[in-house]
Amino acid sequence: MRECVIDVIFASRKRKDILLFLKSGPQDMEFILESLESDRQALLPHMRILEENFLVTQFEDEWELTTIGELIADEMISLLSTADVLDSDIDYWGNHSLDFIPSYLIKRMNELGICKVLNTPVTDEFELNREIIQTSPISGSLFIAAAFIQPKCLTALSEMAQKNVDIYLILSQNALDNLRGRYAAYFEKLIKSKPFHFYVCSKELGFQAFMCNDYYLLLHLLKNNGEYDSKRILCSNPYATEWGKELFGYYLKDSRPVTEMQSGSNKDKFSQLFKTEIAGL
Repeated sequence: MRECVIDVIFASRKRKDILLFLKSGPQDMEFILESLESDRQALLPHMRILEENFLVTQFEDEWELTTIGELIADEMISLLSTADVLDSDIDYWGNHSLDFIPSYLIKRMNELGICKVLNTPVTDEFELNREIIQTSPISGSLFIAAAFIQPKCLTALSEMAQKNVDIYLILSQNALDNLRGRYAAYFEKLIKSKPFHFYVCSKELGFQAFMCNDYYLLLHLLKNNGEYDSKRILCSNPYATEWGKELFGYYLKDSRPVTEMQSGSNKDKFSQLFKTEIAGL
């Protein structure tokens, strides 16, 4: 009885390694043996099993993936890279809610790469992340969505704006009401600042905050039970920052400009600016 394909691949690390190695293209047997640090006697039986299951094919002493093998290898790379993301701190990912992420971005979580969990001291809980502060002036723009924001963070953002950093900020309705009610004068000053672009989101934000520029993506998630957590997760590769900007764009679609609550004109204008920003990556 023939084994199912998943058993053929994952029952042996050697077979998994062969498929991933051949993803780069056809290779002769000697180079495969050298690269995988194996000998012909140990590796050839695994090659034959993959061949019998139509995953690889042989031409003389050269081996390559079949069309089916290509399909499987692509899925393996995505699966294994997603596992690498989660393995960076499975306890963090497992204990925090990811429900706010749309399905098409959940499927691309492998793009986050290896992330680092930041154990933020209590004294720094409401400070803006150091890496974000240092790189945003170089990036020239910063995208933030927040269910709650402290004036202390807004002060740091205001200082960035003075360095010609364009700040695109989506707030929850509660966060906006809090700013308007308790910090009206300061809020009005910010709203008139040209580098600031304020938006309020009509849907519930199931996270504390997330922010990204061209260098970093910072996720500040809620626990699965909805409780606040001072820990944050920092990702630092170009795919992660593009992923973060797409997440921002997802919430932008349900947001309205704060300066013109009855008009969508500014939203349309910003949407075009945002698309231009993404296209330039």
